[in-house]
Parts: sequence; C-alpha cells; structure tokens
Amino acid sequence: MQLRDTILQNSYEQFYKHGFHDSGVELLAKQAGTTKRTLYAHFGNKEGLIEAVLNYRHRMFMTQLKNAFDKFEIKETKDVARCYLDFLKDWTSSVDFYGCMFINACAEYSDAQSSPHQIAKQHKAEVRQWLFDKFEQAGAKNAKQQSDTLFVFGEGVIVAAQTGQESLDLDVKTLRVFA
Repeated sequence: MQLRDTILQNSYEQFYKHGFHDSGVELLAKQAGTTKRTLYAHFGNKEGLIEAVLNYRHRMFMTQLKNAFDKFEIKETKDVARCYLDFLKDWTSSVDFYGCMFINACAEYSDAQSSPHQIAKQHKAEVRQWLFDKFEQAGAKNAKQQSDTLFVFGEGVIVAAQTGQESLDLDVKTLRVFA
C-alpha cells in the first residue's frame, strides 16, 4: 500500500470514530507511521486531508450501495425502497457504525460554505440522484417524489441509529408512496 493510501485509510478511521476536530495532525501522522511533514506533503494541510477522506468515503459508500443493489432484483418501485432500507439497516447495525461521516461533517463544519460541508452536500445530492435513477429504471411515475421521500426517510434511519434509536419498529408500507 502506498504511504498516501495508508495515511488516507488511517485518517478515515480516526475521523470516523473520533471526529474531525478531535483528530490532530500529529496523531494522524503517527498512526500512519509517518511525520506531519510527510502528511502535509501529500495533502497540503489538515483541510486537504479532510477533503480527501470525505471523497474517499463517498466512493466507498457509493460502491457499497451499488453492490447492495446488484444483489437485489428490482422488479417494482417498492423493491427500490426495500433494497435501500435493507442496505441502510445492515450498515447502521454493523459493529463499526459511527454515524454518517457526511452528517458528522456538517455538524462539525456548520458553515455551509466550508469545504467539508460542500462535499457532504454533494454526496447527499449524488445519493438522491442515484435513488431517482433507480426509481426511473423501475418505471416509477413519480420518481422524484419517491426518491426524495425515500432519501429523507433513509436519513432519518441513519440519524436514529446514530442517536441510539436503532431498535425502532418501522413499517415502510405506511409510506403509501412506495406501495
């Protein structure tokens, strides 16, 4: 593994478990087995590293999402909702779930113009677009409404799990839009 990749992976794990502000560059460099100077040579500064980690997480998330859908046969629009919610349930109930890195980034960088906030916004927009595309492929007459509803419902599932409410008993059928 290249040193840059080692720094990126170790920083991802540290940021995900402990947050961006609580993870100092000295610690990040030490965990990657390098120096601050080398870390800066690869990423410019901590902000550059945060941007790289968020982009890394975006690629990882989208790959995991696509893989989940590849294993699920989508025949009807309700299958899109079922697959996405199953994907979220599996992720949020995993032992290494520490919340959504993009929601966390928005919480830690509340300025909507900050780079982490912008990357998070772009990630969420791409997830919404991806869901929209899946609903359209399934022949949904109201793909935008269904994808927006599923997206917001999914975000609620993520936040509920992140705040210790993973034991919720959910019934997607009550959201008639997926029927």
